Amino acid sequence: MMSDAAPDKPNILAVDDDEPIRELIRAGLSRRDFRVFLADGGRAMDAVLADTPIDLIILDSMMPGEDGLAICERLRANNGPPIIMLSARGDDVARIGGLGLGAEDYMAKPFNIDELALRIRIVLRRSPSAVRDEADVVRFFGWSLDNRTRRLTSPNDKMLILSPAEFAVLHVFLAQRDRPLRREQVLERMSELHDDSTDRSLDTLISRLRRKLKYIAADGEEDLIQTVYGIGYMFRPVR
Repeated sequence: MMSDAAPDKPNILAVDDDEPIRELIRAGLSRRDFRVFLADGGRAMDAVLADTPIDLIILDSMMPGEDGLAICERLRANNGPPIIMLSARGDDVARIGGLGLGAEDYMAKPFNIDELALRIRIVLRRSPSAVRDEADVVRFFGWSLDNRTRRLTSPNDKMLILSPAEFAVLHVFLAQRDRPLRREQVLERMSELHDDSTDRSLDTLISRLRRKLKYIAADGEEDLIQTVYGIGYMFRPVR
């Protein structure tokens, strides 16, 4: 189970058309306290970025279709995450080209996974957009909720992104954990956080939030949102 004091793992996205390289990065960085996502090119990268807050991208410079240099330039133009470029070319021209397009660092293949992990940590330390303020992360019962990104992480390290309404109702429960809440109290507090707070929408939201919590919870873990008959709800694990 994740310790309440443990820092959130950085989300790293490796973009490389070479599957063995992607798997090497996944295995190596996962053992070094990073959460790793994979993409085989620009289109797959865009799909990950649409659903997941990424702290840093490891980007191969030479790929079919949209190559890494073009992707790097596009990410920089849109204020994307910091980038470490990888390339089979280790000459100065290739390195300067990658850095000139906005990459924070550049490594030639083959690379040492320990050195890559160290360079990632250095880039994250000096990149304000990637630094996570612990005050922005709420921890409860081994779970964590990132207030900036609405990312919910379970004790078994699975994660998903909540909608604004789901995020709002979860915050209501977190503020009153271990205490029974009447439906009217939940609706009143939700109205301060989200404008869609009708009685019917509350039923839909709580049902959807329960499903999402269950989806990423450990096998056999009971619902965190309990129904208190005749009153409303209570947010706590079943003991």
